[in-house]
Amino acid sequence: MPKHLSPLPDGVRETVEELRGRLGLFSFRNHAETAGAAVLEAESPELGIRAGGIVEWLVAKPGAGAVTCALQTMSRSASGDGVWAFVDWAWQCYPPALSGWGISPSQTLLIRPASRLEVSWAVEQCLRCPGVAVTWAWIDQRIPARVHRRWQLAAETGGGTGVFFRPESARREPVWADLRLLITPRSGGQSEARQVEIDVLYRQGGLGGTTQVWEIDHAAGVVRLVPELVDPAIAE
Repeated sequence: MPKHLSPLPDGVRETVEELRGRLGLFSFRNHAETAGAAVLEAESPELGIRAGGIVEWLVAKPGAGAVTCALQTMSRSASGDGVWAFVDWAWQCYPPALSGWGISPSQTLLIRPASRLEVSWAVEQCLRCPGVAVTWAWIDQRIPARVHRRWQLAAETGGGTGVFFRPESARREPVWADLRLLITPRSGGQSEARQVEIDVLYRQGGLGGTTQVWEIDHAAGVVRLVPELVDPAIAE
């Protein structure tokens, strides 16, 4: 490293990695259907979410790949007539990257609340609107039970799907979503591919308990399910 350049502080380094991960979405352009959505849908039914329901993606580390994985599971919804509403208090959304998943600008509604107080109201209004197919939000604060309940009722009324990204610390809060997932980056993958572990913490009707490993291959523009390895001791 040149003498005039100093190492990046930890906070800046994490931000750079997060931006790099988001820019990687461009490599998925026009791969929304060929990326294996049907295969993942067939092999991962526990990650499915009903219309009028809510799914929470808990993120263990910034840049973990939750956005890419969520887009993979929701990409088939992009072919419908409904709007994708992004409640983007934290300025996490970059609309041009969404076109690679079949989400056209005419389907996109970008909402940037002026304060955290406006986030819950904006989310509720989007969920309640029958013209919104997907309400997508980054939520970094604790959500009171009454707000969760209002969101739940709003989703049932509007008939769309709520997709919320939250920090891992939210797992200590009661579950109001139909599905709660924890995504954690893990070592593995080759070249531009990276692997993430997805734990089903809760699904409607009971606790989760299942774990999957997905590989995000930016070079090929695909997301694939990593097969489970058979324990040699069991195989014998």
